[in-house]
Amino acid sequence: MATAPSFNRNQVLLLGLLGALQVADPLVATVTLVKASDELNLSASLQSLAAGISTFALAATVIAGGVLADRLGRRTVLAVSVLVAALGQLITALVPGVPAFFLGRIITGIALGATFAAAYGMVKNVSAEADRGPALAMFSVVNTVFPLVVVVLAGLVAALDWRGAYVILPVVSVLVFPLTLKLLPAVPKVAAGAVDYVGMLLVGAGVAGLLSGLSSASAGVGSPSFWLPIVVGIAALGGFAVYGSRSSHPLFPPRIFAHPAFLAAVLMGVIFNFASGASSQMSANFWQYIVHLPTAVIGAASAPIAVVAVIAAVIAGRLLKAGVAASRIAVTGVLLTAAGLASLGIIDQHSSYVMFIPMMVLSGTGVAGVALVQGSLFLSLAPARFFGPVTSSKTAVGQFGYSLGLTGTTVMVSTFTLDGVRAASGGAISGENSWDAITSYLASGTTADPALAAIGQPALAGIYSHAFVLTSLISAAAVAVLAAVIVWSLRRPAAGTSMEEFLEPRSTPTGATTEGELP
Repeated sequence: MATAPSFNRNQVLLLGLLGALQVADPLVATVTLVKASDELNLSASLQSLAAGISTFALAATVIAGGVLADRLGRRTVLAVSVLVAALGQLITALVPGVPAFFLGRIITGIALGATFAAAYGMVKNVSAEADRGPALAMFSVVNTVFPLVVVVLAGLVAALDWRGAYVILPVVSVLVFPLTLKLLPAVPKVAAGAVDYVGMLLVGAGVAGLLSGLSSASAGVGSPSFWLPIVVGIAALGGFAVYGSRSSHPLFPPRIFAHPAFLAAVLMGVIFNFASGASSQMSANFWQYIVHLPTAVIGAASAPIAVVAVIAAVIAGRLLKAGVAASRIAVTGVLLTAAGLASLGIIDQHSSYVMFIPMMVLSGTGVAGVALVQGSLFLSLAPARFFGPVTSSKTAVGQFGYSLGLTGTTVMVSTFTLDGVRAASGGAISGENSWDAITSYLASGTTADPALAAIGQPALAGIYSHAFVLTSLISAAAVAVLAAVIVWSLRRPAAGTSMEEFLEPRSTPTGATTEGELP
C-alpha cells in the first residue's frame, strides 16, 4: 500500500472548511429557529422536527454518500455536494411556505452529509499516520472556528430577516467549489464488487425511522407517530445485521460494531454530538425566552464554548502525537462533558448569561477531546475495502447523537413545560398546539390568551426553567452512563486487535494489547 503523503496544511485547512459547512448549517438553523417557528406558526412537534430534519436526512443517507465517494472519487463528491447543499439552503431562504422550508432542509442535510464524510475521510490521504493527531486537530479547529464566525453573522442577519441567514453558507460554497478541484488530490477510487443497495436501504430506513420517531416524542410514547417509526427503524437495522452478516458483498460487516474500540468510538460520537446539539439548542432557546438576549447576539453568546474547544483540540492533538493513550483522553473528555451538562442544574428563571459559562468551559473541553479521539479511531479502524461506508458511519452516528440532543432535549423541555402549564392552569391550557402561544408570551411578555395571562410571565418562566433543569440533569446522567460503557469497552483485551484480524480471525490472538496501547 502506498505511503500517505506528508501533512499538507493547506489541504487539511480546506478539508476542515468543507467539513465545517455541515457543522455550521444546523447552528444557523438553531439561531433562526425561534423566528422561523413564529413566522411559519409551527407547533411543538413541527418545531422539534424543524430543529432536526436536516440531520435526519443526513444520517439516513450519509453512508450511501460514503459509497459514492469510494466509487466516484472523494474530490468529485466534495465538489458536487457543496453545490447541491447550497441549492437546498437557497430553497429554504427564498421559497415561502412550510413545505419548501422542510424540502430545503432535507436537500441540505443529504448533501452536507456527503460533504462532511468525504472531507473527513480524505484527511487520511493528505496526512502521514504519525501526524494524524495534529491533522485532525487542525480539521477540528476549522470545524469549530468557521461555524462560530457563521453563527455570529447569522445572528446579526437573522435579527433583520431569518431567511437571509440561510444565504450565508451558499456564498461560501460557491467560493470553495473551485478550490476543491484545484487544491485537493484525486484519490484512487475504491470499487470492489456489487453495490449493496439492500444494505443501504435497510440502514437508511433504520436511521430515519429512529430519528423520525424521536422527533415525535412530544406526542407521547403511546402515539403511533412516536413508536411506529421506531419499531420500523429497529426492525430495519436488525434486518441489516442479519442480511449484512450473510451477504458476500455487504455494505460493511455489521460485526465491526462488536469490536470493543470501535464500539467505544461509536459511543463517543453519540456523546459529543448529543452534548453539542443539546447545549446549543437549549441554551439558545433559554437565552431568548428567559434571559431575553437579542437574536443578533445569540451566536456571539456561544463563543466561549468554541474558543475553549479550539484550545482543547490543539492540546489533544499534541497529546496523541506524544503518545498519550487515546483512552485516557476520551474518558476524561466524556466525564467533563457530563459535568458541563450537570452544571446547568443550578439554572433558574433569574439566571443570567454568566451562569452558562461553566457549562461552556467544561463541555467545550470535553467535547473537543472526545471528538478528536473518535475521529482518529474511525480512520485507523476502518478496513480498506469498506473505508467509505465505515468512515461515513461516523457521520451517521454523530448525526444520530446530534439529532437526539437537538430534538430529544427540545421535546423534553416542551413536554415538561406543557405539563407544568397544564397543571398551573388547571387544565385550561393543554396540548402541543398551545406551545407557540406559550413561547411567544415568554419572549414578548404579552399574550391575548386570558388563561396564560392568569398564570403570568414570571410563573411561566419558572415552569420553563424547571423543565430546562430537568432536561439538563437527565442528559448529564445519560452521558455518564455511556461514559461507563466506554471505559468498560476500552478495557477489554480485544480493544487493541486490528479490525482486519477481528473480522477475519485465523487464530486465537496472543499478547492482547492493553488499554494504554489503543490506536
